[in-house]
Amino acid sequence: MTKLLVSKTNPTGHTLEDVMRMIRGDIITRVNEMHSDNRPEVQEVITNNMYVLGLMEQIIAHAESSSEIMKRIYGQSQG
Repeated sequence: MTKLLVSKTNPTGHTLEDVMRMIRGDIITRVNEMHSDNRPEVQEVITNNMYVLGLMEQIIAHAESSSEIMKRIYGQSQG
């Protein structure tokens, strides 16, 4: 069973959306550190990271929806 996410055997774990928010924050920090580097390779990495951030927003929204459903079913977060 997972060691990171909330589950019956890991009630103090993180929700998927919280993990994704942590990763999102790391990506944003990385992009901020690289934003003034005009080398084409770095700009491509920034573009890729921005695309990933857009996908992560979708992942977070779906994870939040699932967490709300699980709360209604089980009365607490199950990841």
